[in-house]
Amino acid sequence: MQLKHILLFGAIMLLIGLYLVYDKCLVETINSYKVLDDHNRARAVRIEQDVGGGERTRYILLYTSFFTEKWWGLLAETLGPDYFALKHCPVTDCVLTSNRKHLSSVTEYDAVVFHVATGWDGPLPAVRSPHQMYVAALMESPAHTKHRLSLDGSYYNWTMTYRLDSDVLFNYLNVVDLESGEVISPALRPSWRNGFYEYANASLVELVSRKRKMAAQFVSHCGALSGRDQLVKRLMSAGLQVDVYGSCGTLNCPRGKPECSQMLDTVYWFYLSFENSLCVDYVTEKLYNALAHNIVPVVFGGADYNRFMPPGSYIDVQQYRTVDELVEYLRYLVDNPQEYVRYFWWKEHYALEETNSYCELCQKLHSVAARERVQYYRDIKAWWYDDACTAKPKIEF
Repeated sequence: MQLKHILLFGAIMLLIGLYLVYDKCLVETINSYKVLDDHNRARAVRIEQDVGGGERTRYILLYTSFFTEKWWGLLAETLGPDYFALKHCPVTDCVLTSNRKHLSSVTEYDAVVFHVATGWDGPLPAVRSPHQMYVAALMESPAHTKHRLSLDGSYYNWTMTYRLDSDVLFNYLNVVDLESGEVISPALRPSWRNGFYEYANASLVELVSRKRKMAAQFVSHCGALSGRDQLVKRLMSAGLQVDVYGSCGTLNCPRGKPECSQMLDTVYWFYLSFENSLCVDYVTEKLYNALAHNIVPVVFGGADYNRFMPPGSYIDVQQYRTVDELVEYLRYLVDNPQEYVRYFWWKEHYALEETNSYCELCQKLHSVAARERVQYYRDIKAWWYDDACTAKPKIEF
């Protein structure tokens, strides 16, 4: 009889235990559905706000530093709609900040931007909200990307780089048509005017004829993978006088000093805009530094430069078979200044205009179509590296 009581007690306790486990699981299941329901309700409200005109301010967090620059070169840690209005952005209702505590949680930001050219200190966000856009930002070429992108599969929604197939273009300057005000480049297939062969300017011929030195180069990154140092030496051995400024040369002219800019107009015939790597769309400020003056840029890179500037505004090293052929043509232009000034034909039709990538990012965050499109870069390493660069230039040197 005592054994029966013991068995009965045990059975009762088992049933109670099963009930408690079931009850706990049921409660958790109900809570999970509640979380899902809350999420869907919040998402519906967000979409309704967006469709209703996008009243809600979008918040952009610069989660990492840009190399050593915590503020990414901006004027302040946090910038609001006034900043976007000052930059004449088409949409201004955004806040841009590098302060992670500007909002109560990282999950509240609409876009979180990571500079992925290098690794960064500190942990990644521990929690991610479904409405957020994670953005991979890069201005360096794949040849100088130190971060291990292979670890970032399906992590980023958007890219913000110099490449023209990026979701947000992170470039230096635009080329604008003076007559229409239209931004012509950078673009995959820009529509350029013609005018190189018809252009003549007697006063400009007289001005450039006073130039007295062949070429200048400003460079601080020595031993570049593109081999530009060797190319310069080969140009010099072929008879081209090149003054190299910066840590890779023997001359110095501090950035921002007026004389450094003036001598491009009055002293030198050519500006060597040689990139550190030969990669698709990789065109840096070196090209634009030259184009802002009355000097002809000689470019060396892996880009199709017609995507950035009109034909007849630059001389592309890669279009020549040998260095000797290139030097011969440069000497021809110096001996024939009326031919040299044809390279300035574009200035009567186009102007260089400052860009602001944050304008485009802000506008994209206010676009319902862009925000509600589900997009992840499953293999961002492949997107960034595949067929992006070449080690062997077309010109022989």
